[in-house]
Amino acid sequence: MAHKKVPKVWGSEEWIVNRDYCGKKLILKKGFRCSMHYHKNKDETFYILKGRVLMETEGKKQIMLPGDSIHITPMLKHRFTGLEDSEIMEFSTHHEDEDSYRVEESGKVDLNKLDLRDIEK
Repeated sequence: MAHKKVPKVWGSEEWIVNRDYCGKKLILKKGFRCSMHYHKNKDETFYILKGRVLMETEGKKQIMLPGDSIHITPMLKHRFTGLEDSEIMEFSTHHEDEDSYRVEESGKVDLNKLDLRDIEK
């Protein structure tokens, strides 16, 4: 079965499976971030394969490294920023485009101006 590749402003998604469960490999470019968004139904776990990622969840920030994971429950606003070129595995419940609610758009970020104070270790 061929994997579906979805280009994004911040990189790309390689959809491995999307049934009752979903598995994707996310390629995140350095200096880019996804939108701040949430899902009403989707439950996600992100696992960092490569790189350094700034993960933000409703006011909390943490730098994630290879081997780190985070669980994102429905309704939790979140976004990730590539501090380096990064690869992330996403494991989740079924993906529906209609279940993504964007609060801020994705795009390029000036890493030199990124506020990295109050980072969770």
